Amino acid sequence: GKREDIQEIYRLANRFDFKVIPTGSHLFMSCEPTIPIYDYLTIDPKRMDRIWIDEENMYAVVEPYTTWARLQVEAMKRGLTCYIPTAGAQTSVVANLTFQGYHMAAHRLGAGYRSMLAMEWVLPNGEIMNIGSASSPGGEYFWGEGPGADLRGMVKGVWGFFGGLGMCTKAGIKLFPWPGPDKLPTKGDTPDKRVFLPEDKFKIYAIGFPTLDSVIDAMYEIGRSEIGTVCVYMEKGWLAMETCLSQEHFFSMVEAEGYQESVENMLVVMLAAYTSKKQLEYEDDVLRTIMDDYGGKLLPDEVQEGMAQVLVPDLMIRPNVVFRGFRVAGSFFDVKGAHDSIDHGAVAHKTTLPFIKDFVKDKSPPFVDDEGGHHYICSYDFGHSGFFEMPFIYEPDADYKNLKTLLKGLTARAYLHDARHKTYPGGFVVSVGADIMGPFMGGFQKIIRKVKATFDPNYVSNPGWPVLMWSRLSKDGIKYAMNSYRDKRSPGGPER
Repeated sequence: GKREDIQEIYRLANRFDFKVIPTGSHLFMSCEPTIPIYDYLTIDPKRMDRIWIDEENMYAVVEPYTTWARLQVEAMKRGLTCYIPTAGAQTSVVANLTFQGYHMAAHRLGAGYRSMLAMEWVLPNGEIMNIGSASSPGGEYFWGEGPGADLRGMVKGVWGFFGGLGMCTKAGIKLFPWPGPDKLPTKGDTPDKRVFLPEDKFKIYAIGFPTLDSVIDAMYEIGRSEIGTVCVYMEKGWLAMETCLSQEHFFSMVEAEGYQESVENMLVVMLAAYTSKKQLEYEDDVLRTIMDDYGGKLLPDEVQEGMAQVLVPDLMIRPNVVFRGFRVAGSFFDVKGAHDSIDHGAVAHKTTLPFIKDFVKDKSPPFVDDEGGHHYICSYDFGHSGFFEMPFIYEPDADYKNLKTLLKGLTARAYLHDARHKTYPGGFVVSVGADIMGPFMGGFQKIIRKVKATFDPNYVSNPGWPVLMWSRLSKDGIKYAMNSYRDKRSPGGPER
């Protein structure tokens, strides 16, 4: 598979009027047809899985089917690593890099989109757009900006274009120093496999604070001190979800006497010896001073063990959390999530948790009333910003239409709740959501429509994403209805 194949597919789509959905590892809803009146072709890039690593300059170049796990394994052999999203190490690097890029090691490594370097992009008309240093003749992929305007902003903002603006066929991505071993040292078998990081290189702590406000204050102070690799506030259900072996085990843990108190107002911090053991000792001393200042105490030994051996490796180093979440209930749904300040995440958490509890209280099953136990607030860039996410878990209902109706109702109520409390959902305002929340957020959906109309005038690249083109959809819908009517009326048609 090669770039020229992708170009030819898009040219044919424009010529014969069919729609194209570009995918990576095919793990998101935008990979499926959204609008039933169109004929679709899905691009599966599994032959495009090559990796090039520039060890000296600490970056890699990857194709769409390269997964985070493969990239990290190769990088660790060279003393390097990469961010990996909480979506999981099994996802496509290119797809996530151009789509979302949120992860829980962002306290030091920064937001995922900041790892985006030069790119090779096939536009919906089949033409090539090279971004950054790749735009120069014979250029490599070490730099993402210019010449002129930084076109990465057209490819991706908080979220990307969901395949609605063509397909990225090659991307450069930053790599970071990795102070650990070239292979993650593990013991046990799935689902009870654990990681044992060298204690002279890493220190992982689960710290309890008196209140959520004191957690937030400590997060800011840790950021100001520029210590740590991971700094995440985690609700009570995370430890049980990560370490449980089954659904029954999960509920036996969260309902056990003393569990809730053992993970109350929990902040998870990982320190790493990037330069020396002295650096690790210094950061440890600073962290303990901050704990004393804000009333933090180390949580019980069994909590520390679960964090160090399972949760941190499974969420912050090589994430596998999606599959653990499915183990508990079968699926999960995000009510809210946004990249803003850490304070904004705290306000959203405080105002939204009662709203979620009220919604699910008489709807279990299919929803699991876990008391909001899987919410989190993650420090980004040493506390200069933060990302919060509010997922809850549910069991897929036999009555799929009923479940779908409930989720749509929850989403609509969440948007209204956001507008009332000014806790905007940020990344979750795409497709129909962009039209609902856009007027509260500067009318961004109008700008995105102009970009879509300019680069995809024939509406061939994943229609419906990232926004719905209502005028085009109305026109095509009428045409589809008339053609269907003629087919039914014509001799030999489906109905006479």
